[in-house]
Amino acid sequence: MHPALAMMSAGALDEFRRTEVKDMMLLNSQVSRRRGLASEKGSSAYTYLGVAIVVAVFIGLVVFFPWSQVIKKAEDKSFQEASVALAEGKWELAVTLLDKSLEQNPNNVAAYVCRSRASLQLGNLEQSLEDAEKALKLEAANAQALGQRGIVHKLFKRNEQSIADFSKAVKIDPTYWWAYGQLADVLLREKALEQALKNADKCLELNPDFVEGLRLRGRILGHLGKCKEAFEDFGRAEKLRPDDAMALQDKAWFLMTCPDENLQDPGQAMELAKKAYDLTGGKDALVQETLAEALFRQGDAMSAVQHQKKAIELAAPKCPDGSCLEGMRERLKKYELAARKETRKDYYEILPLDDGRFKK
Repeated sequence: MHPALAMMSAGALDEFRRTEVKDMMLLNSQVSRRRGLASEKGSSAYTYLGVAIVVAVFIGLVVFFPWSQVIKKAEDKSFQEASVALAEGKWELAVTLLDKSLEQNPNNVAAYVCRSRASLQLGNLEQSLEDAEKALKLEAANAQALGQRGIVHKLFKRNEQSIADFSKAVKIDPTYWWAYGQLADVLLREKALEQALKNADKCLELNPDFVEGLRLRGRILGHLGKCKEAFEDFGRAEKLRPDDAMALQDKAWFLMTCPDENLQDPGQAMELAKKAYDLTGGKDALVQETLAEALFRQGDAMSAVQHQKKAIELAAPKCPDGSCLEGMRERLKKYELAARKETRKDYYEILPLDDGRFKK
């Protein structure tokens, strides 16, 4: 047996055997046909030729087929285990396994993309970007690698570069719904609302039950003043995931702030905000802020102040430059102003200056 065959896994060997049998059957049929010709013509030359072809093909399969690639793929247990770790959200383990995989196969584009994803989840944006670049150096037209670089650019607030990467990704792979959604989100941040809506529509056309996509499109529609359509998207998101705190707080915020007063419902917004708060244990900044606004609209400005302060406290570590806290601080001022007890600071005389004994 050829050394390459001896090293193959059982699965790879079975696949080879199936291919070998199929080729042998085909070639044997050719041999039989040629034997018939030999009988008719009174010659055995065709029979010998058929056997020679069979032998040549078999030798070609053994010698020239890229068995090393098949063997590497079959033996790359680290990559297979890393894929499982990624699916389970075990980011550090995934990075460790992908390091091993890339030591074994430094040209594995998928491994670089996967390690980029794990590094992103661990907050290591520079490493994530580096791996995405390595993947693209090996395969410039890889949609997943472009999408991965695009998301890193998005988090670095390099919107122009992010838009370029996501646009290329969906051009290469028109079924890449995640990239359409990300492109819509960046375009929304750039206030390109119509383009954002177009890409959000495409994202949901490809994946109709994508809850985050429904939330995003609902937000875009709200900015465009299309409140009824937005209400439908938020409602569908809630129906798909009735216990999704972020979907609930999105709908609650919409019910308090949508321009169409006929759709505003502060009472339902309060119920949704409280449910989202309970689901997160009060540990999410957006949920805290939504509850603060709901309390404010119910006339409880003092409680609104407390929850808004907590929202800012939770959001601050994720916003080092403070840019995303500006709006939150403005709302806090609004709540504090409403909660302030009005008093007259200037003293003035209340009591009469004399006892009135000399009055007639």
